[in-house]
Amino acid sequence: MAFTAGGRRQIAPAQRLTDFVEGDLSTSLNDTSYQPGLKSAPLHSLFPNFIGSRLRKGFTAFDQKMRGFYTEEANIIGVESRTSSPVNIPRNERLEHPEIHNLFPCGEGGGYAGGIISAAMDGERCAEASIIGL
Repeated sequence: MAFTAGGRRQIAPAQRLTDFVEGDLSTSLNDTSYQPGLKSAPLHSLFPNFIGSRLRKGFTAFDQKMRGFYTEEANIIGVESRTSSPVNIPRNERLEHPEIHNLFPCGEGGGYAGGIISAAMDGERCAEASIIGL
């Protein structure tokens, strides 16, 4: 649905944060560094209701902790459709590649994490393993 909302090209569907929370289609979007560009789309309707409603509540609640977070100057761009790498670089029980000495595949790129926190934790494990292995 996100691919279709972006025009079935690499253009990303986007919406101003305030419009997402209020359930309105954005009539304009903020500038972005994403080179293929953005297309206004009703991202609020692309998520299942139980996810969209929690995001809306979370965005407004976060503004209570970090004033200025909830603003029309923020874009929401695309939807996360894959949380980890589609490849999995092999590694052994020492977290090292089984054929390439001192290569420690880790994090999302190596296929061992699905987000920022799990990637950081896996990176820490691999860093420790590389020190122990030296």
